Amino acid sequence: MKTIYAGVIASLVVLAASPSTAQTIGYAQAIDRLAVSCGKDIDQYCKKVNLGGGRVQQCLDQNQARVSAGCRATQAEVKALLQKRAAARSYVLQVCDVDIRRLCPGVQPGDGNLLECFFKAESRASPQCRQAVTDAGYR
Repeated sequence: MKTIYAGVIASLVVLAASPSTAQTIGYAQAIDRLAVSCGKDIDQYCKKVNLGGGRVQQCLDQNQARVSAGCRATQAEVKALLQKRAAARSYVLQVCDVDIRRLCPGVQPGDGNLLECFFKAESRASPQCRQAVTDAGYR
């Protein structure tokens, strides 16, 4: 049953609405924010660092004393938002389990209708479930 719910929640990623409503951030958005806020610092201190694997972040961390205040603030904000998203993704199924069972009682696991049912009934889901779905970046 949990595997079916995981598939439903994962499917929400594909059908996600505007990220402007999210109270967390995805990796692509994090990179964009860091590029805008930390571009000069990256160019000055980390231009020879390979992208990926957190290497740019490590470089900025190693040069914390020299990195601009705006970049440091953006790094802290991005880190907090990414941690919040990771936490939300780890608990969204637990938070929404009762709502899914209550709002979609006739749906059998594996019949493909759970996602459709959840979207139709989402407005009646608990505020905690709706917030967890938002924080997890699924809408």
